[in-house]
Amino acid sequence: MTLPTSQRGSSFRHSFEAVARGRYLMPVVLALGVTTMAVNESTFQHSFGTLNTGIALTDARVQAAETLQLLTDAGLYARSYILSGSPDEAVEYRATVERMQAVKQKAFDLVSKVDPQGQVSVEAVEQLVNEHIRSTDEWVMLVARGDTEAALTAAVSSTNRERRDRLREAFASVLESAAGIQQGARFSLYNALSMSRFAVHLLALAAVLSMFMFRRQLRLGDEQLAKEQLLLADRVKERTAELTEMATHLVHAREDERAHIARELHDEMGGLLTAMKLDFARLRRLPDMPDKATERMASIEARLNEGIALKRRIIENLRPSSLEQLGLVPALDILCRDMSAALSRPVHADLQPVNVENAAELTLYRIAQESLTNAGKYAHCSRIEVQLKQAGGSVTLRVHDDGRGFQPQQVTHGRHGLVGMRVRVESHGGRLNLKSAPGQGTTIEATLPVQDTRKAPPDTARS
Repeated sequence: MTLPTSQRGSSFRHSFEAVARGRYLMPVVLALGVTTMAVNESTFQHSFGTLNTGIALTDARVQAAETLQLLTDAGLYARSYILSGSPDEAVEYRATVERMQAVKQKAFDLVSKVDPQGQVSVEAVEQLVNEHIRSTDEWVMLVARGDTEAALTAAVSSTNRERRDRLREAFASVLESAAGIQQGARFSLYNALSMSRFAVHLLALAAVLSMFMFRRQLRLGDEQLAKEQLLLADRVKERTAELTEMATHLVHAREDERAHIARELHDEMGGLLTAMKLDFARLRRLPDMPDKATERMASIEARLNEGIALKRRIIENLRPSSLEQLGLVPALDILCRDMSAALSRPVHADLQPVNVENAAELTLYRIAQESLTNAGKYAHCSRIEVQLKQAGGSVTLRVHDDGRGFQPQQVTHGRHGLVGMRVRVESHGGRLNLKSAPGQGTTIEATLPVQDTRKAPPDTARS
């Protein structure tokens, strides 16, 4: 079954792309380039040799034509010597013959060099040249002996004319054979140049194709990398959002659990301790109570009061009643005084009224509480400053100590205080900045946006 033209084109394109994307593309292109360079070098060497052969054949033809011209000149000098008898003509004749022999030998050597197969035969030419020189030498010798008539007869004889004709025909044959070889060399040179041209074009095409495919692969790789980076960024963003949501949920769940435990302690345990205190008050009013029993009941009642005070401190740590009943500024002021007494170092408070929601107030209170606790544990400071202010659309809580400081980047894993503070602040759309360095103290700064607050009525006083 024959496929349609469009399907054949699509199949060819897919096959080509599969090869282009494979790992064998560059080796194939490299092998093609090396082969093309080898062919180009081979054609160059062939062209160079062919061009040298053509030049040598041209030189040989020129030397052959000069040899024939010198032979003609030698004959003319010999005839002039016959007619005039001048010794100068004989000298010119001898010099011309010597030059002719040298040129002839050079021409024959060139022919032998470029024609090792012997396609051009020079033996007949050389034989006729030698016969012609011997003949003219005889003319000169006859004139030298005084037999000018015999020399003139030999010079104008039909035999001499026939020898000259054969000599011209032999030279013409040699020149024609050399021209044939030269024409073949010319065609060979053209073919070599054409092949070199084709090889160069093929190499250029392969280079362009390789560059195109390479750039295409780079573009595809970049696009794939960009897609993977976007996917990875989305995954990171999604996981970050999930972790942030989980951390916020844990913080809120922790506060909810604290509030629940505080209510249970206040309602259940507070009720039990209050009932026990009332029972002791009734027992104290009983008549005829032994003195030792009264002393024992007083001791037990004192321990009960200590338990009630401990319960109140635990409730305050779990859910500060001062924050709900008095507001953020008084609660922070009380916290600063309590921490100053507990840490035995001054805690200076500069607190201004701010406008945030109830949940944000709790966040600011917890950040101040955590920062003061950390300063007391690790800072070894002599002074702590707590500042709360509102400027523009933001509320800033700043806690600074003049302690030994630390490197924030080197905080070991498992220390979740700073992470918890950051999660609390970011859950309200704020930001937390930490500035610290060894020997320069520590500054924790939480910034929250201002929001309209509609506070619920405060709870009744707790026991």
